[in-house]
Parts: sequence; structure tokens; C-alpha cells
Amino acid sequence: MKGAIVYYSSNRENPEFEAKIIADIVSKTDLPVFSVTQKPMDFGTNRCIGDVGASGFNVCRQLQVATEMAKVDYVISCEADCLYSPDYFTFVPPKLDAIYRNTNNYVLPYGYDSFYPKDSQLAFQIAGRDFLLSRLDFLLKDQPKWDIKMRNFPKEIGEPFIEEWETFETEFPCFGIKTGDGMRKQTHHGNEATETLPYWGSAKEVRKRYGC
Repeated sequence: MKGAIVYYSSNRENPEFEAKIIADIVSKTDLPVFSVTQKPMDFGTNRCIGDVGASGFNVCRQLQVATEMAKVDYVISCEADCLYSPDYFTFVPPKLDAIYRNTNNYVLPYGYDSFYPKDSQLAFQIAGRDFLLSRLDFLLKDQPKWDIKMRNFPKEIGEPFIEEWETFETEFPCFGIKTGDGMRKQTHHGNEATETLPYWGSAKEVRKRYGC
């Protein structure tokens, strides 16, 4: 089966920080990349959709566009403020009619030097391309093309997409970094903090290495 990375960004992060995120992805895989961004970027096959705003709705729309571009069997989500375990890119979904989310996730919150456990999320997702596209098409049907607000989808539409997934677990953690520049300054997370993660080292080392 053939896979590809779908990368979506509102380009709100510091460009040097985002460049380091991209360099980290490139160092770990040679899979093709389809990127949908709000500023032009030299990252795989890129489509710039302009400054449509940072919102949860636009994240889903950009993911939809990137998934349409990727003519492969399955797609691997990547975001501009996340770091990924090497084996995240080697996971092949057992079924193409399913969405798989990693369970080994953390977040490095803004202003903290500790990692916190994080529930499964869109940023750490691998899915059959056609299946994901069908869910996104259903989710976004009859909606505006872009929306600058933090749109909440109607419950009967959002819950099937959000809650119905299967899981996998990477050997080493994946995690998001809240820099204060992205769409959300903070995010919900677990209460059990750890100062270091296997493979990555300490939170302070990560901040120094990636300039965040």
C-alpha cells in the first residue's frame, strides 16, 4: 500500500520554528508530502489557500484539500507544532475503511517545562485516504468554504467523525508544542506531568533544540 503525509498549517507559528518541525519530519521519512498552507511553502506538493484564518473549521477544510490531493491508499496527518516518533511514519493501517489515532501522545504547554499526557487527536492520525475523505466530505457538506471563527460542528455531525476511530501506539511519544503563536495558546491535558520523554529528552532540551 502507498501512503503520504498530509500537512496543514495556518502559518501562525514562528517561521524558524515551523522550519525545524518540517526538517524533523523530512529526516524521518521519504514519503510524499501534500501540504495545504495559508502562506506559500516549499514542502512537498504545496497548495496555498491564502490567509483564511486559524480555526478548527479551517483545519478540517485544509485537511480535506490535502487528502484530495494525495492519490494514495492512506494518509498521515502532520501539523506545524507537533513532533513525531520515527515509527509514526512507518505505521500502515490494517484496514483502509478506518481512522487510526496514536495513543502515545503528550503536549508541552505554553510556559511549562514539563510534558503532559494528551488524548488522541487529529494531529496524530493515520487513515485510509478514501474513507477519511468520505468523513470529511460528510462533515463539511453544506458548510462555507472557509470560516475564521472557532466553529463548533452540530453534535449529530461532529460526534461520528470525532469519536469513531481505532488506535495504535508508537514506540516513542509524539507531542504537540504550545508556543503561544498558534491557534490555541493552551489545550486540555492530563494532570501527571513528566519532565522528560523517551527518545526526546527533557522539555528544556526540546525548547532549546527547536527554539520554542
